[in-house]
Amino acid sequence: MKATLSCLIAAALLSGCAGSRFKMANARKVEVGMTEQQVTKLMGRPYSVVSKGEEQIWIWSQANGLTGSSQSVSFIMRDRKVVSVPTIPDSFK
Repeated sequence: MKATLSCLIAAALLSGCAGSRFKMANARKVEVGMTEQQVTKLMGRPYSVVSKGEEQIWIWSQANGLTGSSQSVSFIMRDRKVVSVPTIPDSFK
């Protein structure tokens, strides 16, 4: 019984987090010209990739259902390289 309860609690805690875990500190290191491989090595796999013409928008997003906090960042890729990065304020952790 205790093991079942522990498993249920662990599952509830884990389900509170969704998306693709990433660190804003790593997002700040992404630069125009980096390859898909370099970005993936730094950021991990994106949560979503959206195609728009010849470009792709790579999106990382994470949310915590327990605290209500969320973060997201995206980079525009063309020809398998970063062509646009956002300015990320230092206050974003």
